[in-house]
Amino acid sequence: MSENQVLDYWNREDVESMYDKHLLSAEIRLIRDRIPNNSKVLDAGCGEGEGIACYAGIPGVEIHAADFSETRLKKAARRLKGRENVTLKQVDFLGEYKLDHDYDIVVSQRFLINLMEWRWQKRVILNLMSMLKPGGKLLMLEGSIQGVDALNNFRRTMGLPRIPIKWHNLFLDDMFLLDFMHEWNYTLIEQTGLGAYYLLTRGVRPVLDTELNWDCEFNRLAATKSVDDLMGIDGHFSRLKLWVFGRHG
Repeated sequence: MSENQVLDYWNREDVESMYDKHLLSAEIRLIRDRIPNNSKVLDAGCGEGEGIACYAGIPGVEIHAADFSETRLKKAARRLKGRENVTLKQVDFLGEYKLDHDYDIVVSQRFLINLMEWRWQKRVILNLMSMLKPGGKLLMLEGSIQGVDALNNFRRTMGLPRIPIKWHNLFLDDMFLLDFMHEWNYTLIEQTGLGAYYLLTRGVRPVLDTELNWDCEFNRLAATKSVDDLMGIDGHFSRLKLWVFGRHG
């Protein structure tokens, strides 16, 4: 799968970046809770700007939002109109580009999984880490192979078919990622996920309800922080995991 094919896909007007808006809201909450006031933030692979619309409300933040898709950036511009603390930039992170190197926070939310080779993902991760100031953090909310396998194993025990990874995604192997970051002396500060939501909406509800839709009361409740805290599953069963890495001085 080539980079151009993925770009062509995301440049289509009819493509929605995330159909499950309750999941998207839960993802954004995870990231929002880890961005301090007065931070300088890079959202790498910002897409349509759903997350930025939330992060821009954090007191004192300055946000640079970058994406390689002109279509996604146009959608983001419409959503973020009037946000004076947000700057949109068209960037191919596998090409030549210029961004600042003093960010407090760099966000990668379902961005790296659209780079279809591990060597490309590693290269971009190192570039993102290099743009952090000392003490800065990389917030990676990306696909996890282990999370996919755990959820599919549960579904199999419940008589449900596996959920495949989409054709334009390459999910990360947790161990490869952690070994790679350790090799470069970057510190894993936190690892978590949305396991409760995935288990309830992709593992339990399909057994009980044959008419599935994303926008329902069950999914809304499953996405709340109170349910997540009560179940205490963190990243287990979570197809997407949040890794927080720190850069030393």
